[in-house]
Amino acid sequence: MTEDEAVQAMLDRGTRPLEPFPGTQLPWKCRCLTCGEVSSPRYNDVVNKGTGVCGKTCRSRKIAAQLTRDGATAAAVMLDWGWDALEDYPGAGKQWAARCVHCGVIKPKKLAHVQRGRGGCTSCAGRDITDEAARQLMAKADLQPLVDYPGSLQPWLCRCLRCGHIGTPTYAKVRTRGHQCWSCRSEKIADALRLDEEQAIASMLEKALDPLVAYPGSTELPWKARCMTCETVLDPGPTLHNIRGTQGGCPTCAERGINPAKPGYLYLVVHHTYQALKWGIANTEQRLSQHLSQGWELHARWDFDLTGDAWAFERQVKAWVRGQGIPRALKADEMKYRGHTETAFLSDISLQLVQKYIESLIGRSPDVPPKA
Repeated sequence: MTEDEAVQAMLDRGTRPLEPFPGTQLPWKCRCLTCGEVSSPRYNDVVNKGTGVCGKTCRSRKIAAQLTRDGATAAAVMLDWGWDALEDYPGAGKQWAARCVHCGVIKPKKLAHVQRGRGGCTSCAGRDITDEAARQLMAKADLQPLVDYPGSLQPWLCRCLRCGHIGTPTYAKVRTRGHQCWSCRSEKIADALRLDEEQAIASMLEKALDPLVAYPGSTELPWKARCMTCETVLDPGPTLHNIRGTQGGCPTCAERGINPAKPGYLYLVVHHTYQALKWGIANTEQRLSQHLSQGWELHARWDFDLTGDAWAFERQVKAWVRGQGIPRALKADEMKYRGHTETAFLSDISLQLVQKYIESLIGRSPDVPPKA
């Protein structure tokens, strides 16, 4: 390409070169034939890419033209964001008086801010509410503020005028949901969950349990009962909370899990790779086989006529170990067949010490003693 051809190409596109042609990829000082401003576009950008020849006034006008909206379009955008324009569109970047369609407050807004999500109503958000107005709203909700208004989203120390308790609801939550009080809420939930004795007995009978004493009055208290299927007396019995949940009724009749009325055993196993020990109970040999298949080795075992007795010892072992501040060794995903809550690292407590403690509880040596 000759310099004359390059110059003509730039002239055809509205700019006059002011210096020799530097090449297609380098800035070339030119004067715009439209506005007269001097800038330095690249030949390749102007001719091959079609970008503008003027980087000054013409470029600014082009951008402004792209951003310019007519008044109707601008007003529609404002309305979409919750603002009703009260005057003609003043232009981009200028304050525009508008009314909030939700609360009616009039605010000066900029179209660009509203479009970018920065044009929310501070009155609706409670940020420009006065202390007096905030107190009036709280009083209507039976709440007495004890300190100055801290802001709509901050805890506000108040006294409940219904029960007298002190709490810290927020202005925003009270404005949206009404009365807020932890004490009143707790009583409301308790009333909804409270059962009379007839309803409580019906719940027990649904799970084939015959209550042997009067309803203790709480869903969290054990209730002595007799299983109507196997005649087992459950003392202490299940809580009504568990009965009405998914835990069922009589553990002796349970189709899954450990049956406390059947023979079982307490075991102590060790995993040398994990450098951890584990204790547990079971009804069947399958449970122990599951652990052995995962690399655990049997260290000791105590057999019982009733698994319920082994269960009591297992709980005591756990309380003793955890009471010394020793954490569990493994996580749930590290044990395919569960039982991670009954583990401890050998570095925290020795296998022999745990065995000795179990022997002291049960009063006898293991039925399956450690290997020599």
